[in-house]
Amino acid sequence: MALRELARRNGATLFSTLLAAFQITLSRWTGENDIVVGTPVANRTKQDVRDTMGYFAGIVPLRGQVERERPFSEHLRAVHQTAVDSFANAMPFAELARALEERATPQRNPIFEVRFALQNHPVPDVEIRGLSLKLRMRSTGTPRFDLGCEITEQKDTLEVVWLFRESLFSHLEIEELDRLFRRVLKNICGLPEGRIVAAAS
Repeated sequence: MALRELARRNGATLFSTLLAAFQITLSRWTGENDIVVGTPVANRTKQDVRDTMGYFAGIVPLRGQVERERPFSEHLRAVHQTAVDSFANAMPFAELARALEERATPQRNPIFEVRFALQNHPVPDVEIRGLSLKLRMRSTGTPRFDLGCEITEQKDTLEVVWLFRESLFSHLEIEELDRLFRRVLKNICGLPEGRIVAAAS
């Protein structure tokens, strides 16, 4: 996969590479350069929960500055470092929101309104005597934020699912966003040293 090779050459992960492209896409789509998205994290860094069954996932806000004249490869390395630092210092989201004096309301979530996720954990096949099952990750299809981009890695392909509030965005707008995201991904693979403004053109 070209994206995985691009990540490897820049000392980054596939997640960071997709996030960097997503930030550029959102910046072009919204006209904003300061992009904040939330991403799920396993929250199993502490020994007392590492071996415990149950759902411990939390969410970490990731902030990025999209500078149009910056080479994409430089932007990618900055995004990767930010992600590494944020995950290493993650705290419960409710505590973070309280510390920042951010409150959720029926109309808005605290800190961020856009969710970005990469599902790339292998899901084992289940074999029971006389029965064979294949388990696959799928989106719930329910938007919990204004906008969500959920990407599932399946061998050498990526499945992109968009979740959005229909009261805020039309299907045509999301189709436009999807085309832009795909164009950015194609451009950064073809010319990773090119400027961000070119990647989003």
